[in-house]
Amino acid sequence: GGGSRRVQALLLGFRHSHSLTSNTLRTLSLEKLTSANMSEILEMKVSTKKPIGFYVRSAASFLKGVEAKEASEGKEAVEAKAPLDEIKISGLGEAINTAVAAATRTEVDGIGKISKVETFYPDMPSGRGCAQIMITVKKV
Repeated sequence: GGGSRRVQALLLGFRHSHSLTSNTLRTLSLEKLTSANMSEILEMKVSTKKPIGFYVRSAASFLKGVEAKEASEGKEAVEAKAPLDEIKISGLGEAINTAVAAATRTEVDGIGKISKVETFYPDMPSGRGCAQIMITVKKV
């Protein structure tokens, strides 16, 4: 819909204004951020090491919640997790495309709505800056 076109247009402008390098791969890590109203917001940091579908399914699980499942056929038991009202999906460097794809898929699938898109250019330990995107998705 309109939301994904808006993010794609933003991403195109962002990619042209910042150089993206191949050495900016990052691993998945999940952190809880604390916002001004002290409610916890999960940040899903994406990388290029896993396929986009992994992050799309992860975002959907966070927004829809997960049902408890008993252990069966060599698979471990899964405990139930309540759905979250809001998540932040972030990507650094080449993982920006993955973050945008995961966020737009939540909109396309009717699970979430992109409420905020922020871009940053944080300094890295190497001394060089690196493009970053942070997309806030609210549950529909």
